[in-house]
This record gives sequence, structure tokens and C-alpha cells, in this order.
Amino acid sequence: MKKLLRLLIAVCLFASMAFVLAGCDPVDPDGPKSIKVVVPDGAPLLSLTKMWAEDFGVDDGYEISYEKLTGADQLTAALMLSDPDFAIAPINVCAKMYNDGKGYRFAGVSIWGIMHIVSNQSISTVAELKGQNVFAFAKAGTPGITIRSILAQNNIVFSENVDGTVAPNEVNIIYLSEAGDVRNAIVAGTMGGVEVKFALLPEPVATAIAGATASLTHGPFTAKINLQTEWKAKNDGEMYPQAGLIFHERLLENDKAFVDKFIALAEMSTTWANDNPELAGNAAKEELGSTAIPGGAPVKAAVNAGRLPLVFTYAKDAKAAVEAYLTIIKNDSVNSANLIGGKLPDDEFYYSK
Repeated sequence: MKKLLRLLIAVCLFASMAFVLAGCDPVDPDGPKSIKVVVPDGAPLLSLTKMWAEDFGVDDGYEISYEKLTGADQLTAALMLSDPDFAIAPINVCAKMYNDGKGYRFAGVSIWGIMHIVSNQSISTVAELKGQNVFAFAKAGTPGITIRSILAQNNIVFSENVDGTVAPNEVNIIYLSEAGDVRNAIVAGTMGGVEVKFALLPEPVATAIAGATASLTHGPFTAKINLQTEWKAKNDGEMYPQAGLIFHERLLENDKAFVDKFIALAEMSTTWANDNPELAGNAAKEELGSTAIPGGAPVKAAVNAGRLPLVFTYAKDAKAAVEAYLTIIKNDSVNSANLIGGKLPDDEFYYSK
């Protein structure tokens, strides 16, 4: 019965998508208008997987091209040129592009917090990380910001000694470049002469790492601490936003109707991925060539466990959570306010049709 209900929901959902697209009038009778969309490989890709895999939008006067990017540097470089029309980006990058005058507006949160501490040890609290090294990534991005903030909110001092030196009452964070580097360090067991026992990973990699380390003498590694849960406990039940959908304001002059319809499709596509995580995971890996999505099974397990919240929230409804998160970034002692462009974005940042 559950499977039948999910099937009916999926059918209704994409019947709605077809209806939305049908209502978008052609822009140019002589040919479609090109729209460029960029999205980071990994969990954010899941929110647009259905749209991309089924190539929605090519028949209504717009030809949408999608590009999958690896790493924050590629994404930031593209946005600094104001080249993409739409993008999924970390929340602080969304704010920075607006504050730096690159012309991007915030449409909504596409994915909420997905960061987890994984370990081969028996732990369940942040306090148990004292005296330990934690391998993390993206020091200047959402992962680094979030783990530092949670440690600070729990009154835990952190250090950043690359040699693994750590005081008994502190947590030492060793930053690597990407989540894939952290995964490789976990599998290897050591990095730079330091034993890997605790690490920060995003979903669905945090779920998949259990299978990858199950047969290792130092495994298995499993998700132990959900940073979203820790964040909510210290921030009045408010979740932290991971990444959001932005678009370039040049589209509002002649293509506002299309902007609104694209945002509606992004919401529907995200909902579909949340309701059909195994299909979404398989499509991202097999059809879109994702190297960061390990397949449908771990995506399904992560979503069903509540560790991968694929929930699209429109800008006006997400504003309080976004502002709270950006305020913490602005006051972050390690990276300073430059990560969000020096200030909180004004109300114009939050698009509402």
C-alpha cells in the first residue's frame, strides 16, 4: 500500500510539473532561449536530478543546459563572472554573491544540514570529542563553519594543529580540501601520521562509508553525531541551511514568469527526490555521472533516517533560519565576515514572486 501511495504521489507531482511547464509561453518563436544552470556534485545535485535527467523546459521557449561542478572553487569562479542563470550554492556563497554585487537573488533553501561526525568509536555526544583529532574539510565553507560553531556553542575549545597535537580538553580540527579527501583518509586509517578515528562527512557519503569500511581492521565507520540535531539543540530548534537556489536578476526583466516556474519546478524536483531517494540516487550516479553520490541505496537510507533533509523552502519562509546562520558566519572568529560579503544581505536578497 505504501509503495502504491508513493507511486501515486510521484505521478501527481510530475503531472503538476507538466502543467507548470505548459503555462510558460514561448519567448522567441524563432528558437529557444538558452538558460545555464550550475550545481555542485553531491547532495545538492539530488534536488535537481529529476529536472536534469528528464530535461524539463526545452519545449516551452527555453533550452536549459546543466553543468555539474566539483569543488567550491569552480562554483565560486563561475558565479563571480555572473555567468550561470541559476545555481545551487552554499548559503554563505549565496549571500556573498549578492553583497558583492554579482546580481544574484536567493530563491530558497534546497537542502538543509547534512553534516555528520563519523567514527569507529562508541560515541554519541560532542563532549566525547575532547582530546581527539577530527578530520574535516572546507575550512572556509559550510562544513568548517558548522563544526566550529557547534564546538563553540558547547563551550569546547578547538585547535588546528596539522601534526595532530591536541590538549585533553580541546578538539583539534585537521582540514582537508574536499569530502572525498576525508573519505580516503578514513579508508587509509591514517593521514600525515595521525590516526583517523573521527571525521566530518556529508550525506549520503556518511552513510556509504559504513559499507566501504566494514571489512577493514579499523572499521566500520558509521554516523555518530548529526550536526543538524546539535545545531537545533543550541538554536531554539532552528535548522541550519546547507545550500540554496539562486538566480541572476537579469532574468527578471523579460523572463520573470520563467523564473517563477523554474523555482516551482525546483521545489517539485526536490520533493520528488525526498519521496523517491533510491531512484534519485541512482539517477544522479548513473544518468548524470555523479562521482559524489554513491548510489540509490545509501541515499535512501540517509533520507529515511532523517539525516538527508531534501526539503525546498522558499526564501521568505527560510529567512529567519538563513539570517541566524549568516549571523554566526559573520561573527566566526576564524574566517571573518568576508565569507558572506561583509554584512547580512538586505531584504531584496530574499526573492518573492
